[in-house]
Amino acid sequence: MKKEKEAKVLTPAQERRKQFLDTFFATTPVRIGFGIITVMVFCAIFAPLAAPYDPYAQDLTNMLKGMSGTHIFGTDALGRDLLSRIIYGARASLSVGLVSTLIAGSIGISLGLIAGYLGKWVDAVIMRVMDAMMSIPVVILALFIGSILGKGLGNIMLCIGIVMMPGYARMTRGQVLSVKQLDYVTAGKISGATRMKNAVKHILPNCIAPNLVLATMNLGTAILTEAGLSYLGMGINPPTASWGAMVSDGYRYLQDTPHIALIPGIFIILTVWAFNVCGDALRDATDPRLRGTR
Repeated sequence: MKKEKEAKVLTPAQERRKQFLDTFFATTPVRIGFGIITVMVFCAIFAPLAAPYDPYAQDLTNMLKGMSGTHIFGTDALGRDLLSRIIYGARASLSVGLVSTLIAGSIGISLGLIAGYLGKWVDAVIMRVMDAMMSIPVVILALFIGSILGKGLGNIMLCIGIVMMPGYARMTRGQVLSVKQLDYVTAGKISGATRMKNAVKHILPNCIAPNLVLATMNLGTAILTEAGLSYLGMGINPPTASWGAMVSDGYRYLQDTPHIALIPGIFIILTVWAFNVCGDALRDATDPRLRGTR
């Protein structure tokens, strides 16, 4: 009996991992949201295997068909299978969300680190630019930048990344200001470390956790922004499958065949909700002050 009890004793690292997972998956919405994200990621990676039809193959004899055993979600105005286009649309939407978030995070964290660590006029200039960008509504700013860069998958990723960048810059700056006067940072200065080395080695690691939570929540924002831009005709070029473009194409048939627009819209809502719920749970799991508050 004693040996069995000793075998169940967890190491500190295992205990922290268990506590994190227990806190993260504490509620049913988070478990559902994580399951939705898992399914979407699976569809995005294995789209050629998961899709029952070619998402770009047109069949004008089967235009605007309703749900059936042959086409589970029906067909669009060009006779293309909606389920297949939904699956391939997950690949485009998740790619935009991931890459644009990486762009926003890498640039925003760098600017926030420079502004917070150097201070003075550098801080003032960077933060005033970030404030100006944040004062403009996201969609309007994205439309402005998108009109300059043009349409296309790469340009829309860069556009959304620039739009989301100020949030990371401001959060990182706040973290830098709170830790740069601590003893270990001062010790780094005394030991002769350069400003860059001291900032990267001692300050930057403290900025990763809150920005990781922000990135998780911004994945949903990026997907929603891409859908809005595609709906307005400024997003991914056709015939590439995109949920936002599918909603835009189906809007004109909303009275007769509403499923063409409603189904991709439901997938947008579910995916954005899942990322927001999981991002909120990740914040609770990484912040000891919020554990057990739900």
